[in-house]
Amino acid sequence: MNKSQERSTDSAISTPNKADDDLHNVSDTFYTSQRKGSHVFRVRLDATGFTLQRESPSGVTIKEQKVKICDIIGARCMRMKKSPRNLTGCACVNPGTPAAGSSRKSGTPSKCSMASKEEHMTDMGDGSAYLYLFAYVLKKKSLRSSLHRERTVLTLRFRSFDTFEDNMREADRWYRALRWQLHQTLEPLFAESVGEPRRRRLLVLLNPKSGSGNAREVFNTNVAPVLNEAEVPYDLFVTKHSNYAIEFMSTRRLDDWCTILAVGGDGLFHEIINGLLCRADWAQVMDNIALAIVPCGSGNGLARSIAHGYNEPYFSNPVLGASLTAISGRSSPMDVVRVETENRVMFSFLSIGWGLISDVDIESECIRMFGYQRFTIWTLYRLANLRTYSGKISYLLAEEAQEPLATPLLQSEQLRRMQSSRSCTMHIDKLSNSSYHRSTEFLPQEFEDVISLETSINQSFRSRCDSWLSGGSRRSCYYSISESVYHSVADDSEFTEQSSTAGIKSEQNPHNFGPSSSLPGLDKPLSEDAGWLVEEGKFIMMHAIYQSHLGVDCHFAPKAQLNDGKIFLVLIRGGISRPHLLSFLYNMSTGSHLPEKNNEYIKVLQVRAFRLEPHDDHGIITVDGEQIEFGPLQAEILPGISRVMIPK
Repeated sequence: MNKSQERSTDSAISTPNKADDDLHNVSDTFYTSQRKGSHVFRVRLDATGFTLQRESPSGVTIKEQKVKICDIIGARCMRMKKSPRNLTGCACVNPGTPAAGSSRKSGTPSKCSMASKEEHMTDMGDGSAYLYLFAYVLKKKSLRSSLHRERTVLTLRFRSFDTFEDNMREADRWYRALRWQLHQTLEPLFAESVGEPRRRRLLVLLNPKSGSGNAREVFNTNVAPVLNEAEVPYDLFVTKHSNYAIEFMSTRRLDDWCTILAVGGDGLFHEIINGLLCRADWAQVMDNIALAIVPCGSGNGLARSIAHGYNEPYFSNPVLGASLTAISGRSSPMDVVRVETENRVMFSFLSIGWGLISDVDIESECIRMFGYQRFTIWTLYRLANLRTYSGKISYLLAEEAQEPLATPLLQSEQLRRMQSSRSCTMHIDKLSNSSYHRSTEFLPQEFEDVISLETSINQSFRSRCDSWLSGGSRRSCYYSISESVYHSVADDSEFTEQSSTAGIKSEQNPHNFGPSSSLPGLDKPLSEDAGWLVEEGKFIMMHAIYQSHLGVDCHFAPKAQLNDGKIFLVLIRGGISRPHLLSFLYNMSTGSHLPEKNNEYIKVLQVRAFRLEPHDDHGIITVDGEQIEFGPLQAEILPGISRVMIPK
């Protein structure tokens, strides 16, 4: 068995070099023993991931499998914990037959072979250590199907030494090497700058009323297990009322968190953005924190836009993809739009609407129980009862050749000061005094059935690939399982009294905080000499968007990017025929609804600012899908002032 060099676990994280790479590249010889015969494998961990090579007796590689480092999220060192049921009898005893003890009393020979008895006795004193590696691999079920993420658990069993402590030490060496490799894929914002390689904390804000009202269940069953597998410490807060997130973001000290994860819809994300930009220290905070979203709302335009922009599978499992994105350790600048009305200033990340689409968005609230389909139902209704609106729209064109903008990521230099926050992770904090860093000594209950496949026939799980073992072992222990059982860690009440208030928010006018405007006041005229152009008359709708998708199935602005510094302003004038308008609405799902050239009814303008002045005294105006006061407003793009998590 080839051994790789031991590493020091107390060294600070620094810029990787060739020596560091060699120190954290580990390899070993493993093998399996199956009915079809034994196979020898060479397993190697390096900066690219896990490489599994099946070798012939002559040492020639027959088959190679690669698990990329970008698909791996974490690992665990564990010890198998035998249940009393497994220790009291042989695994091959069929239901209804006498137990082994009663058979011996009657003199009846046991049906178990001597070999199975010896194996069972060996399990009772098993000193093996197990390394479980959690990966979410891109796969295709068939040639015609789309890519999807499939959870795969790779299990390596170490039993080359006589004692559990020695075997666990070897497994822990692999575990630490993997954590170091994963640590190198993180941007500095998401990693602790001193001490052992570990992730910074994540703040979760959950809206239990989002969408169909299942956000709490979605988090417990789909998001929390991913965070636990990745060993990402987090704090969870459940919103209690409207604007709760605005109050939270504007008043709490945020130094301890590197990421804010919104579990809800676009409305919750809107509150988070506005809360952050209401702070007096908004510039420092926005440089030192990234935002993420798990889609649980009705529209979910931002989550769909991020997945689309980075070719991440969405429809197969949107929550899983968003959860993996939230812990990816990668971020991108994102544009925000400053919106000024007569009475307030707000900030938008998705869209501003007036007319048809806004009517559908708000008026369909009465059939929210239909989920995303409510938009389709109400669109047909509103199309049959078409409205027109009179108004004036002024705009400044964007620079045509402008490239996506990038802003430097600044690290926070403040010390960790929050004393009362708690982590929700299941296996990490309990073991801070263990001799093996963040490793568990016993195998959790949910994995017992997986390990029992060694000695009994278990139909609840099915192995999907070959089995892998460390040298010196006899039985297979490499399984790819489809699901695991997780339990909630804490009730909501445990999170309601955490995190001290920093007192950041001021009683001053909110116009004094956030990025300042470069436009004339809303009550001031706009000069043609400054480049302002005007469209005036009757309109079916005006919609300004700065993400590619307005909803899950609405590819509204195919050319939009997260940080291109542009607002895509779509105008549809009155007089358009219903078939033409129906074609426009129908083709929004594919992104083919926009004309190649502007015509008298539909115009698509790339602008950096605009002003809307309705002539009517009624109507609906929305910002990020939320209704605001009806009246004049103006908006301007703020390129790249926020950061959003993106897939690896």
